[in-house]
Formats: sequence, C-alpha cells, structure tokens
Amino acid sequence: MTEDDARRVLLLRAFESPPGDAGWHDEDRAWATRQAIAAVGDGAAPERFVATRATLALTRLLPRAPEAAQWLERRWWHPLWVLLALLLGALAGLAADQLGPPQRVNLLAPAVWAVVLWNLFVYATALLPQPKLGLLARGLASRLGRVATRPRLQADWLRAAAPLLARRAALLMHSAAAGLALGLIGGLYLRGLVMDYRAGWQSTFLDEASVQAGLSFALAPAAWLTGVAVPAVAPLQLAPGAAATASAAPWIHLYAATLMWAVVLPRAALAVWAGLRAALLARQLPLPLADDYYEGLHPLMRPAHSRPLTLLWCPLVPPTAPVHLLGHDIALADDGEQRLFDAGDGERLHLRAVPGVLARPPQPLPWWRRLFAPDAAAEALRALQREVDAVLLVLPPGAAAPRPGWLAQLSRPLIVLEDADTAVAPALPLHALADGWLADGALWQALASALPDDRCRQRLDAAWRQRQSRRLEDTAALLAASLARIALAREPLPEPRLFGRGAADEAGATEAARQKLLQQLDDEFAVLAARLAPDWGAGEPGAARAGTAVQPRVQTPVGEGRAALWGGVVSGALTGLKADLATGGLTLGAGAVAGGVIGALGAAGVARGINTARGSSQAHVAWGPQELDAIAAALLGLPLHMAARGGEAARAARLQPALAAESDLLAAAWQERGPQLPERLAPALQRALKAALGGPA
Repeated sequence: MTEDDARRVLLLRAFESPPGDAGWHDEDRAWATRQAIAAVGDGAAPERFVATRATLALTRLLPRAPEAAQWLERRWWHPLWVLLALLLGALAGLAADQLGPPQRVNLLAPAVWAVVLWNLFVYATALLPQPKLGLLARGLASRLGRVATRPRLQADWLRAAAPLLARRAALLMHSAAAGLALGLIGGLYLRGLVMDYRAGWQSTFLDEASVQAGLSFALAPAAWLTGVAVPAVAPLQLAPGAAATASAAPWIHLYAATLMWAVVLPRAALAVWAGLRAALLARQLPLPLADDYYEGLHPLMRPAHSRPLTLLWCPLVPPTAPVHLLGHDIALADDGEQRLFDAGDGERLHLRAVPGVLARPPQPLPWWRRLFAPDAAAEALRALQREVDAVLLVLPPGAAAPRPGWLAQLSRPLIVLEDADTAVAPALPLHALADGWLADGALWQALASALPDDRCRQRLDAAWRQRQSRRLEDTAALLAASLARIALAREPLPEPRLFGRGAADEAGATEAARQKLLQQLDDEFAVLAARLAPDWGAGEPGAARAGTAVQPRVQTPVGEGRAALWGGVVSGALTGLKADLATGGLTLGAGAVAGGVIGALGAAGVARGINTARGSSQAHVAWGPQELDAIAAALLGLPLHMAARGGEAARAARLQPALAAESDLLAAAWQERGPQLPERLAPALQRALKAALGGPA
C-alpha cells in the first residue's frame, strides 16, 4: 500500500484499538468492514481490503475527530527539502576557507583531506549492517506530529515508516554532503581568482621521498581526471620562517578534482539511490498485517492460515471402540481427510490419515529402481511436513508399542492418546475426551500446549469454547421453558356438589386428569429430546425419564358454597339465640335468619380469599413441589444421557448435589409459578447442568 494508505490505516487502528474512542463505535467498525467487503470483494488482497476500509471509515471518523484530520493532513515530506539541503551545504562550503593560512596552501594539511577522509569513513560504515531504525529516523519521526492522547499512533507510524524515513534522511544527508563539496570547490576557485595562493610544505618527521610518494598516491585519481601531473615537492619544502613562492594553481586543480571524485560523485549517486528507494517505498510501503487487530477484521486478512489446521491421526493399532472427537465419529480411509471443526470465519480443523506408503512396512526395491524411481515414502513425509501441524498418536492400553521411525523425521508435536477410559498424564484417555460440558476440552488443552503460539489454533479454540457455552445456555433455556410448561400445567376437576357426589365419579375424574397430565409429561419429554438431539447427539432419552415414579397431586380449593352453608347455619343459630334471649322471644326467629345470611356471606368471603391466595378457585390436578424437583432432575438427565460416552454414574452423582444447591430458588419458583418462571429457572438449571457435566479433564 502507499504511504498515504498506511497513514490512514494506522490512524484508524489507533481509534479502534483499546481503550477505544467515544467518537467511533462498534457499529461504525462493522459498517466500515461491510462497505470495504462490498467494494473489494471477498477475494481481494489483504492490503487492498484494509486500505479501502480505512479510506471509507475515515470519511465518517474525521468529521468527528478534528485532531485526527490535522494529523492526517500534515505534510510529511516535500521534494524541495532536497534542494534546500543541497543549497545549505553549498553555502557552508563557500563560507569555509579550507586551504590553510592566508594565501598559502600547506600541501600536507588542507581541510580538503579532512572532508575526504570523513566521506570515506561514511562509505565504509554504509557497508556495515544497518539497524532497522536509526537514531536520525527516530528523531525525525518523533517530530512529525501526533494526535493528542494517542501515543500508540506515533509508535505504530514510527515502526511502519522507519525504512522510508531512513531513506529520506539518507537522501537529505547525501545531498547536503554533495552540496558541501561543491561549495568547497567553488570556494577554491573563487578565492584563487582574487588572491595569489602559493604552495609549500613543512614536516618534522617526513622527508621529501615520503611526501612525494604520499601525495602522488592520494592525488593519482585527480591527476588522471584532470591531466595535471603531481608536481615535484622537493622545491616546495620550506625552511622555518620562510615564505612559499611556488604557484598553488596545479595543486588547487588536483584538490578540486579529488573532492569531485571522492565526495561529489559518490554522494550524488547515493542520493539518487536513496531517492529512488524512498519513492518506491512511498508507493509500496510494507505494513505488517499479521497481528490480532488486522486478523480480527475479516477472515480474508489471514493469508498465513489459508490452509486448515491439520492433525495427523496415527493409531499404532486399530482402536478397540469407536472414536468420537469434537462431535464427529472418526472414520478415516487410507490417505483420507476429515473435517473436525469449522469456526465459521474461515478457520478449520482437519484430521488426516497417515499415508498408506508410511503406514505399511517399507518394501525393499532393487538397486536399479532406487536409481530412477522416486522414493514414495520420502515424498509423502515431505508432504506431511508441509501440511501437518501436530500428531495424534494412539497407543494401545497398557502397552509400549514401538513407534514408527518417520515420526521423528516429521518433527511435529505429539499428543499421545491411550486407547482406554483412563490414562496416565501426559497421555489422554481416548474414550473419555468428550466428558464434561466443554466436550473435548482436554484435547483443546493438549493442542494449546503443543501449539501455544499458533493463531489459527487460538481462534479455533476460542470459537469452540464460545459454541459450547452457547450450547449450554440454549439447552438451559429449553429445559427452563419445558419445566415451566410442566409446572404451570393443571387439569381442572368438576365442581363438587353441595352435598357431595359419588366416590366413583370423583375417582374417575381425578384419574382421567392425572393420566392427561402424565401424557403431557410424556409429550414434553419427547419434544424436548428431539430438540436437544442435534446439539447433544442421539442416545436413548427414555432412560432419563421420570416415568410413573411421580404422580400429579389433587389440589382442592376451599368450597365456597359449603363454607357459606355451614357458616350461615352456625352463625344464624348463635345470632338468633342471642336475639331471642335479648328480646324474650319476641323476634320470632328473625334474628336467626339475619344471622344466618350474614354468616353465610362472611364464610363465603373467607373461603374465596383463601382460594385466591392459593391461585385457584377450582379443584384441579397439578404437579407438587416434590414432583417438580424430580421432573427437573429427569429433564436435566436428558442432555446428560445424550452426551454420555462413559461416566454416566459420575454425572448422576454430581447432579443431585447441584440441584440441592439450587433448592431455595426452585422452591420459591414452585410457590409462585408466575409468567416469569422460565427466566427464573434458566440460570439455576444452567448452573446445575454445568456442575453435573463437569469440566475438561
């Protein structure tokens, strides 16, 4: 992607990374992803997708974040900076009088040699391995501006743009160095035009031959370029206090040519090279996309994991019982492959059989066939090395079977499974991997130990655990809804007659109501088993039924008519007796009648109040609290039995304490039985189911 694309991507990342930003929400993030996918398609390159997404997202973000717009609009580079560096270097060179004392050229100590030696040192250091982020690039990046309160943006930009910043810094330095050398050359000739320079030399330790040889060697390239021979130095040696008399013109030509070949031309070439590389990087800036942020945007951001995570199924002997892994019965043919899990976002887990050429004993070949025929076993092993991430090695129970030699050559992590219900760590029991609410959790834990840094394994593990949690929640919701329907079900009985009805009629009506509730219970179990089967497997749900061990109870309300009758008789007699006694019999029974009416009304009101408090004004058949506790245990037994592949006794033993821990909540729910009963039951049933199932080994 281009430099501008990278800046937009990193700016958006700073706003989408924790702790987030009030102006950018999850809805905005999802919108940007959808728009980018619609614009580039699912088959686009990751760089194109993320750049397009950033461009689209910033159209919504920048109006909300003015500081982000300022950071993005700031000019990071301008080509005129190269001309400025060249001009400043040239002015510095013109201002420097580097020939020596006024109007005299000391052949052994002009500043020209310091400039040349410094540049040769720079060329030598350029050949050494360079750090990824130089001090100059770091300093330049730290001054390029930042968004307030977002230091991570600056750090991300520094890491991403470090190569580009280094090339541009090198372009400026080389341009300035070339300008400095050009300024020095111009200064030599400008001063030579208006001043009469004389040449000479003095030395305490060097003789004429040494000086002549050294200058001839150092100035040989300049002499070849200019055609000016290096003059003899013997006549130019000065006695102490003597003045130079020889013309310095040939030496100025040689020194200028030396600056040209040693400084100007190499620095100009290096500047051009740095500029070309900087321009290329500005158009194709590599931005690392292999981290959690980018891979979390969309599955197409995971080119490194385009192939599935593959496990090699390697049983040393055929398993003694059917093998069940991650919800699948393992049935692999020779050289076959089976999908174990699909996370739904592009990540997959596959199981692969050992190639037949490796599973069979090696067959010796004649020497002439070994010369021309390819080694099929070696080719199969190389293919496994490219495609397999870990090995599931199945050992027979209690035996030390010899392992094939090619396993060591494969060099992949081994997960040892013992063909038994129990195993000694670190081996895993093959037939108990599906035990627990997090089925096959032990296998995922073993994969985490074998492939701790594998991002594909991490995402698959997280997706599997999330799916298992969702399955547990959905199952608890189904159980709660079913149990609430059972608890709220009731079958009414006929109203009792004032003076009773026949015992046979009452018993028949009661038994019919009981049978109807029992049939409803049977139907509820059947429907629930059918709905649970896709998530928990088939099985025999009838074994987990409550059956006829529980019977609904007859709930009889207080009879309002009978209460009124007996209340009227008793209260009327007492009231009449009191009135007759008070009047000496003059009421002629009117007091008894009035008292009876008042007593009947009062008794009927009390009876109705009691029935209202109980929630029923009619006799009916319903499930009592004890029966509902038993039904709850039976309902929880459905997924327990369906998921059981061994360990039923242990799960049943864990279920009773788990339900006992929820007894207070269940008792309150049975007492009220309101419309919110499913919502009240679901958390308790989920906790009990999770405790009964257990966790990964």
